[in-house]
Amino acid sequence: MAPTYTSIPIPTGDVISRSIHNLTSAISRHRPWSELVFSGAFCFPERFSSLPLRSRSNFRYFSVNYSLIIGTCAAFSLVTASPVALVVVGTIIALWLLLHFLREDPLLLWGFQVGDRTVVCFLVLASVWALWFTSSAVSLAVGVSVGLLLCTVHSLIRNSDELFLEEDDAITGGLIGSNRR
Repeated sequence: MAPTYTSIPIPTGDVISRSIHNLTSAISRHRPWSELVFSGAFCFPERFSSLPLRSRSNFRYFSVNYSLIIGTCAAFSLVTASPVALVVVGTIIALWLLLHFLREDPLLLWGFQVGDRTVVCFLVLASVWALWFTSSAVSLAVGVSVGLLLCTVHSLIRNSDELFLEEDDAITGGLIGSNRR
């Protein structure tokens, strides 16, 4: 019989502080902005067939930077629509990050452990409510689309030949093979 492992619930404050630590750790892995913009490595590829590999390499290497660019474009579009929309949608995004994506431990509220499905259902309902309440779905979609367009164009025209990932990043990203099982 296979052993079963359970995790011990910890207080909500500790879950949130660990999530914030994970967020700051993830953001600290961004590449220098000068490397993104002023490297002088912009050119069109010689072959059209090299575009997917170039784009994938750049997206892996600059993933945190691209996420920040997309987030900035979305925030700018929300500010131009309504500053209230920025605050409400920003709060919802922070809740998603803290309670779902960056959380490692079970969530404990008022002495009860809250399941992952319950957390996701709450976050989905809160997201739908926020977009309906602020009428910001179109503005948010435009901002995210502009950010994605900027990042896609950058990933296609930036030469990725001199970019080197950490070995573990390259293996998990599928850029090199691994014999690990």
